[in-house]
Amino acid sequence: MTSTTTAAMDSELKRVLCSLADPQAPAPPTDTYLKVDPQNLFDAMLHHGIEPVALPKLSETLPQEPPYVALIDGVRERQFLVNAKCLNLEASAKRVMMAVEGAGLQAMIVKGPVFTNALYDKASDRPFTDIDILAHRVAVRPIGPLLKEAGFDHKRRWIWDKSISNMEQKWLKRDDPSIVIELHGNLVHNRGLRRRISFGYDEYQMAAGDGEFPAVAHFMTAVIHASAGHKFHRLQLLVDVLQALRRLDDSDLKHLGGVLVRLNARLEVLVCLDLVNGLFEEPAALHALERLSAGGDYRRCRRLMTADTVLDTWKTRGRRSKFHRHAFRWMQHLVWRD
Repeated sequence: MTSTTTAAMDSELKRVLCSLADPQAPAPPTDTYLKVDPQNLFDAMLHHGIEPVALPKLSETLPQEPPYVALIDGVRERQFLVNAKCLNLEASAKRVMMAVEGAGLQAMIVKGPVFTNALYDKASDRPFTDIDILAHRVAVRPIGPLLKEAGFDHKRRWIWDKSISNMEQKWLKRDDPSIVIELHGNLVHNRGLRRRISFGYDEYQMAAGDGEFPAVAHFMTAVIHASAGHKFHRLQLLVDVLQALRRLDDSDLKHLGGVLVRLNARLEVLVCLDLVNGLFEEPAALHALERLSAGGDYRRCRRLMTADTVLDTWKTRGRRSKFHRHAFRWMQHLVWRD
């Protein structure tokens, strides 16, 4: 196979992935799948966390022949198990949050079921594998005993435990360690990066405008999760940003303009909008970029992050992607104010 043929197949695979990942995009035509390697397609979907939203589309247009039948059966089995896990997670979260609220502690569930209910039309498009609780910094310690009473144990590493510096604790259910609650004092886990950008309980409330702009809080949570909690290592992180963006109206964008300045998060917001536009060709991304154009544009930093940088993370040859993503994290430390 020539390098030209390989590049063409690679490009086609990326187009199929983005089409499958977008909840509002139609299913790719059947003949599209014949242009990509089946195993590569399914491996990439699994890595990028887009199997849930892709499954209905695959069921609609995927060729009903080997090897596709066995591959999609594997997806169905995984989604059945993860959907069952979601029910257990929600039951545990409800019990814990009742105790937290009863104690008068400031904390809330973020990401996970919140994104599922607020950002997606179909809950099955966005299952979750753990529960994230964002707590006020003074509430983190007293929430620990409540988690223990609810049957959870704090998982710590024997050496080099970073729970304190990362402001993130993992709590595993005693009788079922697959049920995990993550307790966060801040969604930016890198201590050095928090000197510039922080997103804790108070910042979340500020983004939400004390409840007046919940869509902005969801959007900023998705942006911080993708760009400062992680390093854009999965397409699903940008699907959350895409879905949150689609729920912003002009009044939300006006509020967001002030929020990103107060959070010093202009770079992260602009990069996420660039990527959503590059991956999904979403008109709302261009509209938001125009509305948020005042201030620094960080053009050099933004060039590090492209659609290919995100999509290539699943490959064993994705060293270029890793270099770009780590270089961007380094630039996040160096950038200061507009």
